[in-house]
This record gives sequence, C-alpha cells and structure tokens, in this order.
Amino acid sequence: MKPESKEMLKGSIPIVIMIICIISAAAFVIINDLSFEDVYDFIMNNRTEALVIILLLYAVKSVTVIIYYSLLVALTGYIFDLPTALLVNSAGTLICLTISYIMGYFTKNEALFKKLNKYPKIKRYINRCEENSFLVCYILHALGLSTEILGLIFGFLKMPYIRYAVSSFIAIAPGMICVTIFGRELDFRSPAFWVAVAVEVTVIITAYMYSRKRLLKK
Repeated sequence: MKPESKEMLKGSIPIVIMIICIISAAAFVIINDLSFEDVYDFIMNNRTEALVIILLLYAVKSVTVIIYYSLLVALTGYIFDLPTALLVNSAGTLICLTISYIMGYFTKNEALFKKLNKYPKIKRYINRCEENSFLVCYILHALGLSTEILGLIFGFLKMPYIRYAVSSFIAIAPGMICVTIFGRELDFRSPAFWVAVAVEVTVIITAYMYSRKRLLKK
C-alpha cells in the first residue's frame, strides 16, 4: 500500500468510528422498537442503569455531533439530584474531552491542518499554541466551539493531556453548571440558574475580548 493511502486510512479512523456509532444506535432503536416514553420510563425507574447509559451517551457524543451536549447535560440534571448531576456531567464532559483528544493524538493525517486553512481565525489561535497552549485551549472552548473538533486538533498537536483537560474543563464548567441547574429546576425564575447564566456570559465575553486584544493581535 502506498504511503499516501496508509496516511489517508489512518486519518479516516475517527470518521469510521462515528459512522459505526451512528449505525449501531439507529439499529438498536429500530430493532427494539423504542419510543421516547419507553426510554423515559426506563431511565426514571433504573437510576444505576441510567447512569451507565448517560456516560455511554457522553462517549458516543465525543465522536459524533448527533447527540446535543446541552440536552444531555439538562437530562442528567432532571434525572438526578443537583450534586449527583454535577458529578455525572463533570465525568461525562471529561469522557468527551478525553476520547476526542485520544482520537486526534493517534491521527496521522496531515489533511487536518489543510482543513484549518478554511478557518483562518481558528488557525490563528492554533498558531499561538506553542506560546500559551493552556490559554488558547481555554479560550476556544469558552467561545463555545465544537469540543469534538477541538479535541481532535489539540490531540493532533500533542498538547499535554492534563493541560488540555484542565483548561478545557474550566472553560466548559460554567455553561455545564448553568444547564444542569436548568434541567433540575426547569424554571427560568430560579436565582441559581441566573447566577450560572451570568457567570457563563462573563466567561464568554471575557474570553472574546481577551482573544481580540491579545491572542489575535498582530
């Protein structure tokens, strides 16, 4: 096999994994003829099994955009008490971050960098990684960009895992807490919810302003 073909094959592994996960999930639902009510009843009556399922969904989320992160976080907040929900969502978030990072770490396809040429702003951030990878990783996650794509990129760049995981989690945590509280309260009048929203908005604005003035400054 030609070297180019080998590189293309290795670089396609993440895509293959995504396709397998999507097909498997669809087949499971169709074969078992599951409805939303069936899934809801099972989850509410089997908390331990629900915990396992939620963490598995987080794992699937790390390789596909089909599962909406905020919906999964809110669902966890609805099922469990707040302290437990925060712990579960924290563990799930770290699972998402870790799997996408590992996939990127073992991806050898140089095409990933070529795709960055289509997104000059993101590429400018990535070019600053050697100077301050922790800050760059934090800001990109705080701005709400895809955790799956960012995990692939920072894994591919061989950013130290602990630095990557800590900076990413710190950036994501305020939003995660906000959505978890909303899922638990289901009430926009909740003071805790609006405090969490205020913190999340502050994080986003601060990250944006700092990136404009410092990281993207020529």
